[in-house]
Amino acid sequence: MGIDLFLTRRQLLLAKQEVNYGIDAAPTHTASYDGLRLVAPFTLDLGEDLIETQGGNLSRGRSRPMPAIKRSGVTFRCYVQGVDTLSYSAAVKPPIADVLRACGLYETLATSDNFASTPHYMYTPTNDVGSDTSVTIYAHQDGKEHRFTGARGNVNFIFAADAPVIAEFNFRGLLNSELEISRTAPVGFPTGTPPQWIDSGSILVGSYAIPVENLNFNTNNTIFEEPASVAKSASGILNVVITERAPGGSWDPEATFSASLDFFGAWRSASGSIMRLNCGIVQGNRFTIISSQMVQKKVAWGDKQGLSIFNTDFECYERTSDDQFVILFS
Repeated sequence: MGIDLFLTRRQLLLAKQEVNYGIDAAPTHTASYDGLRLVAPFTLDLGEDLIETQGGNLSRGRSRPMPAIKRSGVTFRCYVQGVDTLSYSAAVKPPIADVLRACGLYETLATSDNFASTPHYMYTPTNDVGSDTSVTIYAHQDGKEHRFTGARGNVNFIFAADAPVIAEFNFRGLLNSELEISRTAPVGFPTGTPPQWIDSGSILVGSYAIPVENLNFNTNNTIFEEPASVAKSASGILNVVITERAPGGSWDPEATFSASLDFFGAWRSASGSIMRLNCGIVQGNRFTIISSQMVQKKVAWGDKQGLSIFNTDFECYERTSDDQFVILFS
């Protein structure tokens, strides 16, 4: 009698920027930057719109459905960290560069500017669908592999005191195939320690350094999976489009008097503040998010073992056009 082969939770996630939308970019575990160093198992969302048939045959049941649109995606988490060389260049990018760009972001390499005096990468919001890039994602689990093309999505940066920042990506894509394929350990993973969110200047709103334990910042893109009769993919979806965005998040600042920072006054007036989130002090391993128009949309009292806090939601708005925030790796 044969022995059943059990699959285990040995996972590998590969992603690569596509040259042409929806055309498999063929990421591989043997190429640097294609493999992503995860901090938790990825989660697949494999959905399908079934066409049901019911009634008309003197039955109280339903006939076998027909398969239709397959709406699918994957969620995964990575640490936000720099590069082992501790210096950026055209050939040395942040480890999560490709998946960041597929969240509706431009990528720019600058040698020196108002943000940093050393080489750094900037990610800023794109201004139209034609500027958005996409990625091919292979989600591999112990020999079983799901492949997505044309993937776009969101990133949620999760900050916690004295911990590395986590980038949680949620992508939707065109599910094309499942394969059984053997892979080995990937190459090119960063080996350095991710920076931790601690020390002076870790968060500034205006000029006030606020004591905060938890904060998140989400690109909050609206993702539309467009069904169409002309779709060429097996999913029945023509493409995945970012139609709009409302970047923002939440945080839990320590309650304070208005002389330090007038939370309720800012909430009442919907006035914008400059927000700067900094993580890391070593060149090549620094991460920063800046918004010049952060508006507090909800302020509620909270309690943390007797310490009063404000449970606050915020959104980052434009000053001119598509300039809600800047993400820096420096």
